[in-house]
Amino acid sequence: MAGLLLAAFLVLELPCRILLQPDPWLLHPDHWYFLQPLRLGLEALLVAVAALILWRARPDLLRLDAAHWRLVLIAMVVSALLFGLLEHDQLAGSLSLPWGHWLAWLGSGFLIGIGQELAYRGLLFSALRRWLTDGPAGWLTTAAFVLAPLHSWRLWDLASRGELVSVALLIAIYIGAGMLFQWLRCHTRSVVAPALVHGVGNAITWVAVFS
Repeated sequence: MAGLLLAAFLVLELPCRILLQPDPWLLHPDHWYFLQPLRLGLEALLVAVAALILWRARPDLLRLDAAHWRLVLIAMVVSALLFGLLEHDQLAGSLSLPWGHWLAWLGSGFLIGIGQELAYRGLLFSALRRWLTDGPAGWLTTAAFVLAPLHSWRLWDLASRGELVSVALLIAIYIGAGMLFQWLRCHTRSVVAPALVHGVGNAITWVAVFS
């Protein structure tokens, strides 16, 4: 089972992400990535596939105990406020656009965050946990998350232009976020918690930057 989970992760996060998730910060606005609702539909499909695999292999990860909902809701609010403040100017400007366009990018960002958690804290961590304890498995998962296709292309582009301070800052942010998501996954014993928190933060970023 661990081998199947690892194989599913590699398929979803390498060929699928590379083909369907080119780095949006490096693309021209007329690239197909920016077409909606195509982007929303593709992200929904990836989430559905990952969720189906987990439901068959580890259905317990798709449940969240009632005792943890308060923690998750607080973390979601904090995530929304933090990213809202970071993207305040662009977010305010995006509110003048048509609501359909705005909601499509909000939904896309939310689904991308959920998809990454299903892949990393769901498929990958569960596979590694069959061979390793929580600590090493969590660190390997976080390292893979930092080097994810969605992150590494942007880091490489910044590094090639000599913007090493930006590279270091982004790596620190990715590591910090990955550790938080990993803690939520282990504390709640569910992938639902990190998926929702990641989804909210991603949604704010996506709607601010792209809508």
